[in-house]
Amino acid sequence: MNGLWIAHFNAGPAHGNGLAVFRAGEILGGDLAHTWVGTYETEGPSLYARVRVTPYVAVQNGEPAMPDRTVTMTLQGTCSETDAELNGHADDSEVMVSIEMHRAA
Repeated sequence: MNGLWIAHFNAGPAHGNGLAVFRAGEILGGDLAHTWVGTYETEGPSLYARVRVTPYVAVQNGEPAMPDRTVTMTLQGTCSETDAELNGHADDSEVMVSIEMHRAA
């Protein structure tokens, strides 16, 4: 899993694309509106992840331009050398989240 991954996600009506770096059990990444920080484990082709998604908060005149709402997700799926799929939901929601990833580097 170590490497740079292009991610496409669907979370209820929300969807988008971003980049994630997987390295030594740690996930760092984001899209244009969020940062992603988490951990992952693999067991053969199985992939398990916990990811904290935090909205990017712009500051205008010293005040946040939008309220902060951090969400933690529990995900599981499968991975290969070039592709991965994860499914799950935010800890405080039943909205299903699906993520497709392709290795970029």
